[in-house]
Amino acid sequence: MMKIKEVIVLAFLNKTALTPLLLTYDNVSMYLHIDHQECALFGVESSEPFYRIHEPLLLAHGIMTDAKTVHLVVLKTSGELCYTLISGSSTPQTTLIAQLDVRTTKYRRLFLFPQGKIIHIFYASTHQAIPDVWHIEHRLWNGNSWLSTRMGEVVHPREPLYHVNLDSQGNLHFLTVTFQGRHSLLFTNRFNGTFNIWGSPAETLKIPGEIVDIAALMTSDNIHHLYWIVKTPNGQFELRSAQQSDAHELSSTWHPAPAPIKTFNTPCKNIGALELNGVLWLLARTVEEVLMINNGNGWRLISSKPVLHQPLLWVHKARRNFHQTYWLEDQAERRAPAFYRELGFTLKDKVTPVPTPVQTTQPILAQDIPPVPAFYPGQIPSDLPSLASVTLNEVESSTPSPIEVNVIPEVIEAPATTNIPDNSSEDVLPSLPMKENAELERLITTVAQLEQENTKLSDVLQSMLSKFDQILGAISDNVSQPKQPRKSKQKTSHYEEFEHPQTVFETSFEEPDAVKEAMANLEKETEGLSQVLRVMMAKQEQSDSSLENLGLQISQLQEDKEVKNKGGFWNKWIT
Repeated sequence: MMKIKEVIVLAFLNKTALTPLLLTYDNVSMYLHIDHQECALFGVESSEPFYRIHEPLLLAHGIMTDAKTVHLVVLKTSGELCYTLISGSSTPQTTLIAQLDVRTTKYRRLFLFPQGKIIHIFYASTHQAIPDVWHIEHRLWNGNSWLSTRMGEVVHPREPLYHVNLDSQGNLHFLTVTFQGRHSLLFTNRFNGTFNIWGSPAETLKIPGEIVDIAALMTSDNIHHLYWIVKTPNGQFELRSAQQSDAHELSSTWHPAPAPIKTFNTPCKNIGALELNGVLWLLARTVEEVLMINNGNGWRLISSKPVLHQPLLWVHKARRNFHQTYWLEDQAERRAPAFYRELGFTLKDKVTPVPTPVQTTQPILAQDIPPVPAFYPGQIPSDLPSLASVTLNEVESSTPSPIEVNVIPEVIEAPATTNIPDNSSEDVLPSLPMKENAELERLITTVAQLEQENTKLSDVLQSMLSKFDQILGAISDNVSQPKQPRKSKQKTSHYEEFEHPQTVFETSFEEPDAVKEAMANLEKETEGLSQVLRVMMAKQEQSDSSLENLGLQISQLQEDKEVKNKGGFWNKWIT
């Protein structure tokens, strides 16, 4: 009885409504259900969870780093901050990070970034006596131990307004918005993924008014977007934005848009932002649920409905980008995002999975934390099967996903400059029709023939160089070591030389004849080698021309594939 009362008191002190999570990695998704008594991880259409924690919780968060790997971090009512790795059918492994004070402090907004053996965890906390001042904490597993860094403070009466984004080079971008009476200040900082160090926080933007909520995202071409809701003096709420053109540049400035995206006459509490297939989406929740799209031609309204859906936290991880944003859960289709039709989803028939036993684990010592197979920017994890060898049915058999591609006309209009697709032969092969596959096979065969021809030319060139060395060696010997008279002539006296001057004369002039003969041979060899070189150059020109044609054909195939894939949200993820 005392334990139940303690849980109720702690839940009341923290005053947090736990939000379920939709975890997606490319075209695979999972659902993390959270309440104050437990959390359970489900396949999208599975009725039984394959992982569950039977303990009272204050916070829980997760992320997928490949189709079978999930990382979780939870804060229990006991104050234990724990990290769990769930990888395939292996036993989940849990480690205790820290023991936090949950009696006098409340916690909000978790972020989790596994990167190889490096793990980043962020959360905000505030003391009950000073509820408006939020402290942002960064917990870092460096491969050997857990480190802790205080990132600074955010002043806000309700929520800690901070966000963390990941760019294509593995750097973390830290944004905070703090309220100072009449203005809100944006501070930014960056964690260098190569040297694992933080820079210095900098004030980068001054925004008039009190900001109610923020949303931020990093596009795949490293353009940083920030959106916020600000309360105006006349009682309205404006949705505004700013953009950082190149997040890799430390000196890159933020450029706020001159006009608001939309103005609301009623309070707007939450906003969410996504980049899907190069198209930007914004979700704002007032007395209505407002969905907007920007495909390069400005923002326009897609849907505006009365509030019907429940909040959902959407954490998406792909090979080129990361999104964590506020969203809504569809009430008709369980564990699917609201507005899935507008976003380009269609729901598959339900698949009955083979349930695996529910596994729970006890905390182990922090130094025993296992290596974390996770995302590296610009690389495909080595423990993942090749995309060319994995079919959609194989993905469904391991983790059923209810979502597939549905082409939307608005998405087709997306400009290519907002998203740079990363096309490779492995990305193209699985999604191309049979005709294009046959064309690629022909091109690959041509490349192999050209490589074989280049190998033969290289052998001929080596033989030519060897002959040149032999000729030059012979010339060098003839020049540096003049031919000596025959042995019978070596012991002649001065008298004999006087008596037979013709013999001595002939002997001294034998060397120029040998040089002439060697030079004649050299000219013949050079003429023959020149012919061979001309043949080689002609073949090389043919090879260059063939390779150029091959590049043009591959580029055309990739452009055709890109046009086909621009239509659907999940189409890009599948390919």
